[in-house]
Amino acid sequence: MVLKILNLYNSLKKLLFPVKGMLERGSFDKLFWDAAREVDPNFEQSADNQDLIEKVVDRTAPKLVTLLEEELRIGSKWNLWERRRNIKKFKKRLHRGWGVAIDQLEAFIGLNLEYGVVVSESYRSSHEENTKYEVFLRLHARSCQVAYEVLELIKGGFANGALARWRTIYEISVLIRFLTDKPVELTQRYLDYGIVENHREILEFQKNHKKLGLKAISAEEIKESRDDFEALKKKYDNDFVKPYGWTGAYLSDKKRRFSGMEETVEFKHLRSIFKMANNSIHSGSMGFLRVLGTYNQGEVMLAGPSDYGFSDPGQYTAFSLFQVSMTLFDFAPLLEDEIYIQLGEKLIDGIIRDFDGIQSQIDLERANELKNDPTKGNN
Repeated sequence: MVLKILNLYNSLKKLLFPVKGMLERGSFDKLFWDAAREVDPNFEQSADNQDLIEKVVDRTAPKLVTLLEEELRIGSKWNLWERRRNIKKFKKRLHRGWGVAIDQLEAFIGLNLEYGVVVSESYRSSHEENTKYEVFLRLHARSCQVAYEVLELIKGGFANGALARWRTIYEISVLIRFLTDKPVELTQRYLDYGIVENHREILEFQKNHKKLGLKAISAEEIKESRDDFEALKKKYDNDFVKPYGWTGAYLSDKKRRFSGMEETVEFKHLRSIFKMANNSIHSGSMGFLRVLGTYNQGEVMLAGPSDYGFSDPGQYTAFSLFQVSMTLFDFAPLLEDEIYIQLGEKLIDGIIRDFDGIQSQIDLERANELKNDPTKGNN
């Protein structure tokens, strides 16, 4: 029987790979049982036959895996070419519809980045090293980088992914605004808390390194990390190593969390959008029940790019990035900063207008389509 099953190897190739390269579910099982019953018409999947079945499958599987791998490698060249061609066409279509707003956002991100460089060079040339400024500058640089990530996700047709990345810029804007009007000592505490996070990451890694197939961290490194961790308790207090312990006296025990910092900033009304953005990060059901990229929620399962839903990530990215940028002016303010602020606010108004206008036009067009032909549903 084993030889009989192995002779099916070439037949499996034809059966499992139709012209389009799509696997037919259950093909191997059907062929296996057809062959088994050809040898013995009364052959059944019973406890007595289980050992034999497993041995046959074990002998067949490696050769079949090799075959499938080769077919996938050959077939994927055409599939990838076709997919990339379709994606290229899709991106051109998307840019025709959203290009005005996308270009505005890209120019705005570039302006923030360039102005950050100018302010940095000016400040560093005339001031001694300032821990608070250096931290803010790095937070600004990271915000610009993430803003470009949002931009690429929008260009690629991933509205939910774009809003999820905006979430990071929003967190940075809340953090940096929380630190702005407080002494440099608090910024140093924020920096030092990185040692706490690093120590916990080391301990977690050490518990799982074998399953990860990675080399363990040396005892010396762990001891050094633990010593640094304990030193922070002495430098500050035992509460420092608790979640958000670095905020110290600036947040009460009950409010030592991100939402506690959020309550102190003037744009805390964005928390509702932040909460919605969390749906795209976590595994809750709202992650697929509320999808920015679909027009009629719940009618289709979006498994790729779409040309809808970019208004929120586009305008909120511009707003939050600007909140971060403006904190750099406080260290050595000049008259020109006021001009930049007014320019930034005007550009943000234009970005909001363009993104909202395009989405509203799409909503109107699709509403009319559904009104004229209700069977169209979601694209």
